[in-house]
Amino acid sequence: MATCKITHIRLSDECPSTTEKITHIKLSDGDVETIAQAVRYIDDNHVYYYVNSYGNTTEVETVHPYGRDPYIRTKANSTTTDNLLSLPRF
Repeated sequence: MATCKITHIRLSDECPSTTEKITHIKLSDGDVETIAQAVRYIDDNHVYYYVNSYGNTTEVETVHPYGRDPYIRTKANSTTTDNLLSLPRF
């Protein structure tokens, strides 16, 4: 089982309101993955996470909405906005 830190995101929309707009992620080792790849790995029990500016770690989970492509988001925490959208773009 791999553990991967997400450091950057690429979006399909310049003003995203949801993580469904994330198309690619960049990991701390420099690898770039599509969301489809990340969903597959997370569903296979790989651990993906995000670290905020305070050093707090939040795990990433997959979402499989009916009739739409699966996507990723951070697991529920104390914020109302998704932490992944605060990451730098690449």
